[in-house]
Amino acid sequence: MILIDSSAWIEYYKPMGDTQIKKAVYTAIQNDEAAINGIILVEIAGFVREKERSLILTDFSAFHFLPLPESVFQTAVTICSDMRKKGITVPPTDAIIAACALESNASLLHRDTHFTEIARHFPLTVHPARP
Repeated sequence: MILIDSSAWIEYYKPMGDTQIKKAVYTAIQNDEAAINGIILVEIAGFVREKERSLILTDFSAFHFLPLPESVFQTAVTICSDMRKKGITVPPTDAIIAACALESNASLLHRDTHFTEIARHFPLTVHPARP
């Protein structure tokens, strides 16, 4: 399972987006490994025009939808706290997304340096290896 962060979806939908990200998203979709969660859904579908929202919601309905139970939020608290102790501030939504991937045993496809930092301190598998 590959949890695809909003940063990767943005590249995927951009006509001139990062080709490595586009290929990775496409491959995840083709292999039925593409997953999202509620945070990612809101980050992408909540800030586009109605026409695009309808297309995105149709696309996203075909993907695995990972739950956000209380344990994910507890793990996110640990991520935020531990990273802060190391002098790194992680946005709460990124901590929740990383925690969701960890709790679901999913890797995380992204283009966001926060996830690269989290992966240096937690057993989070990220794709690609660079932000």
